[in-house]
Amino acid sequence: MTTAARRPAPTTAGAGWDAGVGALVNPSRRRGGTLRLVSSADVDSLDPARTYYVWVWLLQRLLNRTLMAYPTDPGPAGLVPAPDLAEGPGEVSDGGRTWTYRLRRGLRYDDGTPITSDDVRHAVQRVFAQDVLPGGPTYLIPLLDDPERPYPGPYRTDEPLRSVLTPDEHTIVFRLTRPFSDFDHLMAQPCAAPVPRRSDTGADYGRDPRSSGPYRVARHEPDTLLHLERNPHWDRATDPIRPALPDRVELTIGLDVDVLDARLIAGEFDINLEGRGLQHAAQRRATADEVLRSHTDNPRTSFLHFVAMQPHIPPFDNVHVRRAVQYAADKILLQDARGGPVNGGDLTTALFPPTLPAHQDLDLYPTGPDLRGDLDAARAELAAAGLPDGFRAVIGTQRGKFRLVADAVVESLARVGIELTVKELDVATYFSLGAGHPETVREHGLGLLVTDWGADFPTEYGFLAPLVDGRQIKRNGGNWNLPELDDPEVNALIDETLHTTDPAARAELWRAVERRVMEHAVLLPLVHDKTLHFRNPWVTNVYVHPAFGLYDIQAMGLAEED
Repeated sequence: MTTAARRPAPTTAGAGWDAGVGALVNPSRRRGGTLRLVSSADVDSLDPARTYYVWVWLLQRLLNRTLMAYPTDPGPAGLVPAPDLAEGPGEVSDGGRTWTYRLRRGLRYDDGTPITSDDVRHAVQRVFAQDVLPGGPTYLIPLLDDPERPYPGPYRTDEPLRSVLTPDEHTIVFRLTRPFSDFDHLMAQPCAAPVPRRSDTGADYGRDPRSSGPYRVARHEPDTLLHLERNPHWDRATDPIRPALPDRVELTIGLDVDVLDARLIAGEFDINLEGRGLQHAAQRRATADEVLRSHTDNPRTSFLHFVAMQPHIPPFDNVHVRRAVQYAADKILLQDARGGPVNGGDLTTALFPPTLPAHQDLDLYPTGPDLRGDLDAARAELAAAGLPDGFRAVIGTQRGKFRLVADAVVESLARVGIELTVKELDVATYFSLGAGHPETVREHGLGLLVTDWGADFPTEYGFLAPLVDGRQIKRNGGNWNLPELDDPEVNALIDETLHTTDPAARAELWRAVERRVMEHAVLLPLVHDKTLHFRNPWVTNVYVHPAFGLYDIQAMGLAEED
């Protein structure tokens, strides 16, 4: 692909370090132009049921609408789902077990056909087809399934899911198995975007998906490019969320991360869609240059960067081995691998980010006053495991910052005789078919896995349940409970949180969940992420969305060139 020349920078107002955190940079309603995005990896899927990358969820906001959606708002209001396809929030009855939504009138797909409540029900039914459509979130399954008569998904039966009713084309009713106060958040996830059954091609749907949002796929060459064009049947009057300012959106895929940064700063691209931020070389350049620094944002994203240990891969089946890893970790070295305290994140020994009420100062495995590791404690744990001289193992990772973290783990653990081999996995499928696929983990003997995680929705349940609830282990890919932890006590505490209405009592229960998980020592928390994002000065309406921790691509436009 030939990239356009550098855009001339217009005069901008409001630009500056961190100006896009909690506020809008370069507000504008100007329409037109082509927004040029870039990423090192391809989208995990264009099928809304299968995507789980947060940056692809943001891309999905251009392509698809959902009953509820996070509003275009840089402040606290951005954390509260607002009506999108629906006329209003879910109407709750039956003690929180029944949620009713009514669709707006005049909604259409990019082929001109109307969007109906049955299309939303079909989208929800597709989530149950994990044998055909693995990869995306599955919160809806335990909330809507009948354990005595499990629903197999729409490809194995013509019968509809009995817990979802569509009394007419504009009304959809969900009857949950238990109260779930966060249900509006689930209706804002891409997997709830309507899919017409007439267009559903199962596992191939992502190749030619229908669009309910302001843009549709014009061209997709995997690992090379993705082009979006306007959806001619999207009606601005029915969409309270999306301004849809550019005429086209073009994503260039597959660049080396350092090449990507250089070309982004040179103005060949407008924004890095992937949102992993500037890498080390570009970080140093941008922070040392006053002008470049004024075009960067350094938000606390609430992402947790951590290393997961796999108890199903010996010798990590021994808790003393896992504790040895915890004690031996050189936290300063690992933070530096992420980019240091400014660009890499805030060191943490706990799981919950400070933005959530359940956050606590929890440190079960202190690594010494200098945070370089308690090597005596690590050696004592190895002796208790019968491995006083250490052992050999494999750590799974991907290129970029993940690889730097893996190398730092290797250096940390070598000090106590633990010899690690690094196995790099494919970036695009790292979470769907790599680290997130139990079979792949076993095939390569990945006892350690480098990863990061941001909440599927901004509550304690949305943050921690996917990582530690044994009932959310996914055998076919897209698994986020990487240690495959299935502790009945943890599961029971999580269930208790769903029935607890008092916020303080609910926070205490989540603290108990976190402590129990850390006692298993299966997760080694490293940092709560901070990422250095670069925004070119001609891009308008730039802000870090509080629900996603990344730039909200769908809000952006382009200033008129000089």
